[in-house]
Parts: sequence; structure tokens; C-alpha cells
Amino acid sequence: MVAGNPTSSPPPLPFAGRGLRAALGLIGAVLLAVAAQAQPGWAEFQRGDYPEAIQAARAARADDAGSEAAWRVEAEALLASGRAEEAHQALEQALRLAPSSLRLRLLAEEAARSSGRPEEAEAQRAQLGAWVTRRSRASQAPASFVALGEAALLLGVEPRLVLENFLRRGRESTPPVREAFLAIGRLALEKGDPALASRTFEQGVQAFPEDPALWSGLAASFLDGDRTKLVEYAGRALTLNPRHPPALLLLAEHRIDAEDYAGAAEQLDQIEAVFPGHPEALALRAVLAYLRADVPEAARQRGLALAVWRDNPRVDHLIGRKLSQKYRFTEGAVAQRRALEIDPEFGPARIQLAQDLLRLGREDEGWALATAAQAADAYDITAFNLSNLRERLDDFTVLETPRFRLRMGAAEAPIYGERALALLERAYAELSVKYGLELTEPVVVDVFPDPRDFAVRTFGMPDRPGFLGVCFGQVVTINSPASSRANWEAVLWHEFAHVITLSLTRNRMPRWLSEGISVHEERCEHGAWGHLMTESYRERILAGRMQPIGAMSAAFLQASDGEDLQFAYFQSAMVVEFLIERHGFPALRAVLAALRDDVPVNDALARHCAPMAELDAAFVEYARGEAAALGAGLDLSRPENPIASAIADLNPRHFHTRLERARAAAERSDWAGAKSGLDALLASGLYLPGPDNAHRLLARVNRELGDAPGERAALATVAGREGDALDAVTRLLELAEAANDADARALWADRWLAINPLAAAPWRALLGAHETLAAPSAAVAAGRVLLRLDPPDRAAIHTRLARQLRPLDPEAARRHVLLALAEAPRSRAAHALLAALPPAAPAAPVSVSP
Repeated sequence: MVAGNPTSSPPPLPFAGRGLRAALGLIGAVLLAVAAQAQPGWAEFQRGDYPEAIQAARAARADDAGSEAAWRVEAEALLASGRAEEAHQALEQALRLAPSSLRLRLLAEEAARSSGRPEEAEAQRAQLGAWVTRRSRASQAPASFVALGEAALLLGVEPRLVLENFLRRGRESTPPVREAFLAIGRLALEKGDPALASRTFEQGVQAFPEDPALWSGLAASFLDGDRTKLVEYAGRALTLNPRHPPALLLLAEHRIDAEDYAGAAEQLDQIEAVFPGHPEALALRAVLAYLRADVPEAARQRGLALAVWRDNPRVDHLIGRKLSQKYRFTEGAVAQRRALEIDPEFGPARIQLAQDLLRLGREDEGWALATAAQAADAYDITAFNLSNLRERLDDFTVLETPRFRLRMGAAEAPIYGERALALLERAYAELSVKYGLELTEPVVVDVFPDPRDFAVRTFGMPDRPGFLGVCFGQVVTINSPASSRANWEAVLWHEFAHVITLSLTRNRMPRWLSEGISVHEERCEHGAWGHLMTESYRERILAGRMQPIGAMSAAFLQASDGEDLQFAYFQSAMVVEFLIERHGFPALRAVLAALRDDVPVNDALARHCAPMAELDAAFVEYARGEAAALGAGLDLSRPENPIASAIADLNPRHFHTRLERARAAAERSDWAGAKSGLDALLASGLYLPGPDNAHRLLARVNRELGDAPGERAALATVAGREGDALDAVTRLLELAEAANDADARALWADRWLAINPLAAAPWRALLGAHETLAAPSAAVAAGRVLLRLDPPDRAAIHTRLARQLRPLDPEAARRHVLLALAEAPRSRAAHALLAALPPAAPAAPVSVSP
């Protein structure tokens, strides 16, 4: 949470060892039992039996009217069930009996706010301020320090001071104070530090394993991270308390993000059965209404959410945040502005609005807001990260055309900036015609050499691995080739396809369709781009492990590893290609047009393709056919036991057995035997990417046999199927140079540059190829880039450039010769070329006024 140490989304958390965890669980159970005895109704409250908790607390008060514990349980149960007015009245009475109770006064402030009494809430804060000021006179009990810390945070005291002087005492005391974990974890979430929140709540559930609030907090720390953990931990909270509103709210958010809107509505029903009029539940109902284009209903739900607590900025902030997560940044920004009208100092809305504006390309206002947010709250991680990024962006180079504004690192822009612009212009020329869309504003494309800067610009947090690029509509961010081995040209094409489809639909399309079209367009542009059917994908499809079309966006959130995520992209593209093949590309365009008009995607598909039940059934059949075709008549099964292995060994069409035989032959240097087996195995045309790629093995075998054409053919197959196969491309370039094949040198150098343009070798090869092919302009362009990469033979490169420029621009040729001589004064080649150049033009006379 400390601004000077920004953190990423939390990694998987190491739980304590079994013995320690069991011991902590036992201790926690004992502590809870003691707490239940000390606080009548507490056990019922923790289970979500709020009416019973209230009844038990009131019964205890009948015996001891001054029981702070009983008053507290009653108030918390009333607040948890939406009875803020009753809680307010009860706490007024409680504070007359126990005016020195910090915990009751904190609850009174919350009850006053929640029941629509801002003046009384302010009065309670003033009383809390007096307690914080004279904290030396307060009880020295750890629980009192925690309550003082919560009051201090409410009053805006510096978070670091609160953590060090109050909250940590409660967390580290023996026994620890439950509320300390809640306060620290919630503070970390508010400041944009999910890693600290996760660690804190993890410690909390170890100490209090039966506490649903701590499990729910732990789940919330994964809202922007691993959603499988969010679902797991929210489920733990609901096992303990099936009526816990925060956990139900988290699952409703998750379902909205997964485009399971009916499921989200069911979660909200459960919340409102416990807490009628729950402001955040009603805010999410407003989001659902916005997403189905029912603006009047959205306004009604928002009004209900603000009916009691009218100056609650969290309602509009939540509405806007969820709309922005659906890439509806314009509507999201409007909601954040409404939140700031209610409370101009509400930090979460200010930083969210800054991000929305940056994603809309409105950078002047966006950066100004981010700077203001950081100045107002030095502990907000997102604001801090964005402010630092703004300073680094000042050093970027901007390349512009009428359609694009490309911003890159100053060291990288001269190397491949023009190449990137040319690719973007080509993508626009092709895709704008194909989809019938003309962009009216320039597209902003930011290319980040540092992946942490990419993550900050994209997500607000550094260290978000797994993303190559992101498109927000008119703004694209990508990682540069400096930090990725992916084909950056394919990534850029993919993201620009998002620009087209998001613009065409006004950002009203499900994630699966957007991603599917972009992968499809990669494949259309280049056979080596996009996602290939792999053996793993084939097994998933044949085993029926696919999402129904209408639920495919959930696959992106529920992916438990990288392969799950990649399969989500693959299946999305397969659905798009199925729709085009069966119903035609005009039908796909009609679906996009319907989405633009706020027609739900399932209705749009039913209207222009087929009813969803028919589509799902037909797609399963289509996908199974595609998966089965991968085998090309070969048996791709993997034996699971010795008997199956023996049977496979006798099967002449068993792929893995035959591949292992060829691999074994290669290991004993029986190259001829390995080649014979591989040639026969691959005669069917099967291409299988991954660790069992037989073509790579065949290339190695042919190399050992001295069969350059055979090696070249095998590697060309690999490079023609996998756009990021750098090892194959570099070897193909070596073979082209050995054969003195200028055309092949140019081809494979170009393919290398599509993966890594920051390497000198492909530029050097391109210079030589274009020299041979008598293409001086292309040779000069390659040579000039090569010079920027600081080659050891700068003098020779300058001389070669001078030769190419001699017929085109003698003065430019002369400059390069002179630069060559500056590097190597005795270079005979440079002196000879200088002598052969025409005399330099005389300098124009300079007139000097008397």
C-alpha cells in the first residue's frame, strides 16, 4: 500500500503448514467461542441469523443495559440487514449509557450515514476526532487501539501513521484483534494494494477461520486478479454465512463480468432478501439495466440506491466502474462525474475517471486528474503509478499520420516505428473496407518497452503478466518486442481489429466475440498468425470441455492457467469461423450492427444466424469435426498403462509411438532411420505444434544428413504455421545466406523483424539482400536502422550506404563517406568512393549587411 512500493495483483498465497494451520484453527475456534460468550448474539450474527442475533442481544441488554457487547451485536445485525434507522436509534440510546465506547461511536457514525443523516454523522466524527486527539487517555487494550485507528482513518489521518501506531498493535497482539485485519485489509483495497490486502486477510482467516467477513475480504482482494480464488473464498464466506451481503455482492460482480446477467440478478435477489434497499446491490441492478439498454430502469434503480443515503458517492462509482469494465468508458466517466458531484474529494471516483478519460484518449484531462488524485492521496497506488508513468511518457517519441498517433520509446521509434505505422495503415485499409467502418478520429497506439509501464497504462498496476496488448476502442496499448517473444506485428493487427469491431458496436459486444474476430483477422492476414489447433485443444474438444456459445466470455475469467486462457481465445475464433462458414460474413456484420443497437448478443445471433440451441449443437459438431481432422488419419491417443503402450506399439498409425521411434533413432545418430520414419509419419500432412513437433525434429535430422533443401522445407513449414517461431526463422536466414539466395534472405530477415526488430542481424541481412537485388532505397532504409543499433563495423556500413545513395542523392552519399572516414580515417574503400563522387556544390554566398 505504500506509494513508494507499488505492487501487482497478488500471487497465489502460501498457507501455513498443516500442523500450524490446524493449531491456528483450534485457537481461532476457541477465541470465537470466547467471543460468542462475551458478545451475546455474536454466533448468530456470524451465521447470518440476524433476527436471532438481534433478539439475543436485546435479551442480554435486559439483564445489563450498559453491555457494550450486546449493543454492538444488535447494531451490527441491524446494519447488516438494512435496518439503519433502527440501528441509529439503538446507538443513540447505547451512547447515552456508554458514551466512552469508541466502537459504538464508530457504528453510530455509520448508522447516521446509512440512514441519511449527514449532519449527525459529522457530529459523530467530531466526537471521534476528540478521542483521537486525546488518545493517550484512552484504554491501552489492543481493541481500543484498533478502534482509534479506524476513527483516525475516517478522519483522514495519514494511513502509515495509523498502521504503525494503532492497527498493527491489534493485529500483532495476543490474541489478535479481528477488526485489525479487517481495517488493514479494507484500507489496502481502498488504496489499490490487493497484494497487501490478500496477505492481511490471509493472516486474518488463519487466526479466525470461521469468520465470513475475513473470507469475503480475502475474496475481494482477487477482484482484479485470479477469479477462481475469488469464487473459492467467497464460497467459504457463504458456507459460514449464506446471507453475507459482501460475499454475495462480490459474486454478483463476478457474474456480471462473466456476462452471466441472469446469475447476477439471482445473487442480487439473495442480497435484497437479507438487506432490502442495499445501495450497492441496487447500483448493480442499475448496471444490469444499462447493459440491456433500459436507461429509465437504470435511473430508477440508481434513485432507489440513493433514496436514503443521498450523498453516497459509492453508488455512482460502482455503476461507473462496472460500465468501464464493459469498455463503456463514456458512460463510466459520466457516472464518476456524478459521484464527484456528490463528494468532490472521493478518491476512487477521481482516479477511475482519470483512467476512463485516458482510455478514451482524452489525455490532458485524464493526466491532470491522475496528478490531482496523487496529490490528494499519496497512498493511492494507482494514482502514484499513473503519475510516475506520465513523467516517463514525456520521453517517448510520437509518430503521426492522419489516422494514427503512435507513441513509442525514444530508442525504439527510429528502429521500427515506421514499420509499425505502415502495418497499422495497411490494417486500416483492409479492415475498414471489410467491416464498412470509417474512423473519424485518430487511433492512439502506445508501445511500451517496459512491461510494468504497459501494465500501469492499461490496468493502473504494474506486473500484470499474460497480456501482449489491450484495446479500449480508440486507444491501444501493447508491450514492445523488447519484453516479448511474440510476433508483435500479429499483436498489433489483432488489437487494431478490436478498434474496428469495438467502434462498430459502440463497445457493446461480448468479450468472446471481440477476441474471436481479432484472432480470425490475424489468420486472414497471415497463415502463421492466430491460434493453431493443438493436441491439448483437440482433447478438450473431443472430451466436450467447451463453453456454450452464450457463456464463452466466462472462460476468460475462469481460466486457471495460461492454457485455459489460450483455449478461450482459440474457441472464440473457432466460433467466429463457424458462424462465417455456416451463415456467411454478411450475417456476422449484421450481428455486429445489432449489437450497436443494443440488441443482446444471443438475440442478435438468433435473429441473423440461428437460435442459440441450434447454434450450440451445430458448433459442437463443427468443432468435433475440426478436432478429429487434426489427426489426419493417425491415432493421437496417449497410452495410460503398460498394456495400452504395448497395443500402441503394434499400431502402425499410432503417432506418438512412431515419433518416439524416430526420436530414439536420432538419439543414437541413426539419422537415415530417423528421416525415413519421420517422412512416413508426416506424409499425411499433419502439423502438430508444441513439444511433439515432428517437423522440428525432421529439420534437425536433415541438417545432420547435410540435406539443406530438406531442412529448409521442414523449417519453412514450422515458420509458415507459427508466427513466433524465431528459432526456425533465424536458421532459415542462415540457410539463405549460405545459398546466397537474396530473395530468401529478404523474406526471412523480414519475418525475423516481425518478432524482434531490435536485433541487428536481420537488418544486416536485409541490407545485404537489397544490395544484391538492386533495391537501393530499401537497402538505405535497412542500413540506417542498422547504424542505430550500434554495429561494430560502422565505417563499413556508412560506406555501403554511400554506394547505395550515390545515384540517388550524392550529397547524402558524401555525408556517409565522411562519417565512414571519421570512424576509419585510412579506409581505402571510403577514400575511393569519395574521389568518385561529383564535387560538392559550392556553398551559397553569405551577404553581410554593413
